[in-house]
Amino acid sequence: MSRRLFALDPDLVLLLRGIRAKYPLDEISAFYDGFVLDGGLAPAAYLSADGRIIWDDDEGGVQGTLGEALAAVAAGARKKTLPELRLLLPPRDDSALDCAECEATGQYDAHGQIRDVGGRRFPVVCPVCCGLGWQSTKISLSASVLEDS
Repeated sequence: MSRRLFALDPDLVLLLRGIRAKYPLDEISAFYDGFVLDGGLAPAAYLSADGRIIWDDDEGGVQGTLGEALAAVAAGARKKTLPELRLLLPPRDDSALDCAECEATGQYDAHGQIRDVGGRRFPVVCPVCCGLGWQSTKISLSASVLEDS
């Protein structure tokens, strides 16, 4: 679990709770007052009402980096069709450069190579910029955000 990374607006929390109420409540959502951001290919990621990222890391692989946390938020915004979540991502600083890998979109499809079962392009969160669409030396995406034990 990450330390508190985001300050959620009370209206966003209400919106997320309303969406969550439409589905069966799992253990992580119930315990942490959390919202599933991404239950896809990687370990499931949740956003807690108090602004932490919780990873369901039963299969391992989570490093607990800022990049993983930001990618989870970006994935949640896209998969849940909640652009409000993108407001949690850090603002672009003046020295930032567009991410060349995703052409500043924050989404990556291996230049058309990633496709869904229907053959349509299937973008994922850019592994280079973690969904930001830009890169900056002022943000260390590899920095640990794990809560101290």
